[in-house]
Amino acid sequence: MRQRIRNILILMCVCILSIYFFQGYWLYNSYHIQLDQFNKDINESLRTAVFNKQFADVRRFFRRDRDSSRMFRDMPPPDEMQAGRRGGPRLREGVLTDTIKRRRELRPGNEYADTLARQISDLILLNNLTSDSVKLIKLDSVFTAELHSRQILTPYELDTFHISFNGYNREGFRDSLRKRPPLKTSKIPFNPASNLFVQAKFESPLQYILAKMIWTLAGSLLLLVLITICFVYMLRTILKQKRLSEVKNDFINNMTHELKTPIATVSAAVEAMQNFNALNDQRKTQTYLDISKQELQRLSDLVEKVLHIAAEEREEIELFREDTDIGEVMDSIITNHQLKTGRPVQFRYDNLLGEQTVEVDKTHLTNALSNLVDNAIKYSGDHPAVHIKSMLEGGKLVIKVRDNGIGIPKVYQENIFDTFFRVPTGNLHNVKGFGLGLSYVKKIVELHGGTIKVHSEPEKGSEFIIQIPV
Repeated sequence: MRQRIRNILILMCVCILSIYFFQGYWLYNSYHIQLDQFNKDINESLRTAVFNKQFADVRRFFRRDRDSSRMFRDMPPPDEMQAGRRGGPRLREGVLTDTIKRRRELRPGNEYADTLARQISDLILLNNLTSDSVKLIKLDSVFTAELHSRQILTPYELDTFHISFNGYNREGFRDSLRKRPPLKTSKIPFNPASNLFVQAKFESPLQYILAKMIWTLAGSLLLLVLITICFVYMLRTILKQKRLSEVKNDFINNMTHELKTPIATVSAAVEAMQNFNALNDQRKTQTYLDISKQELQRLSDLVEKVLHIAAEEREEIELFREDTDIGEVMDSIITNHQLKTGRPVQFRYDNLLGEQTVEVDKTHLTNALSNLVDNAIKYSGDHPAVHIKSMLEGGKLVIKVRDNGIGIPKVYQENIFDTFFRVPTGNLHNVKGFGLGLSYVKKIVELHGGTIKVHSEPEKGSEFIIQIPV
């Protein structure tokens, strides 16, 4: 049995650790997928921002160009203009044309195609009406808006680079622009006229990625917690079943010893009357009959107790509360135990309630207190001393039963109220019992809404404390 439980425990541990490992590996991959997506988003955002900024500049340039052309149409002929104003706008147009021509000459091996796209490109290259620093400030606002539209709020810095084309071949230059360290965008051309490139550097995107993975993380954490709870619950159930199996085996052994004793005694008495002419002696006959009656009554009590506990397991006990004099109950219990105990017992009862009554189930509470007194006598050696005290304290009925017995080791004190449990004594069965009395006591006290506690040390005796609200 132990080997089987050990194998089950090992397999369960391997399974749950494997689940933890694969769940962690999956979350790790999910994190890196989100990180790659973050890098793609920031690159696309920067490209889009640069494009939108340049497109806005072109639109402004065309708007200025239309205004300038309208001004040329409204101007008087050149010979009617003053000398200082004669070359102003036309000089600007001539500079633009000369610059475009120079740009065309710098493109080796390519013939110029006079298309709208090429004209727009030239206008972008020649758009130096504002400084790069002003353009970067505007780009920063456009880039921020683009990031916010993608729900990226991670702080960043814009860096600019002036890259010389000397010493680069085409493929090497492209590779240098594409390569980027983590959390940085590629270097994107911002002002080709001045060889200006821009790059964004971001701080750790952990908060952004966690926000993206919040439901994934919450689901994974919930799954792991549920698996762990199920594992612990299953393990506790298996160990509890194992302990219950051991306790039941101990119960069967104890019950066998308990039942064999009265049966053997009655059999011996009957045999004596049959074989040793005890029937001819009236005194011996009466003695053997008394012994048989006593042992049969003991046997009946044992059977009744087992049946009573079995009935309690099947259905709830219903309490019938009534005004009860605890002092009268304790006097009756002490008298009964003095009569049926075959040795002298020193009883001491301190009744601090006086004649005050409390509303409890008299029958069940009497049986519960009788069980405590019976245990105090059985586990107190040759000279038992039982001290009982009853009082009202803080609106509660408090009953204390203390003995001078063998005591209970601390490791077993939480289990003594479990059904069938008895403190292990090896192969010794000098004290008879089924382990049913204290479980019954606890159940009755709890049905009254109260609690029961034990204070005990080995070889120093035990004290049971019952508290019931009244």
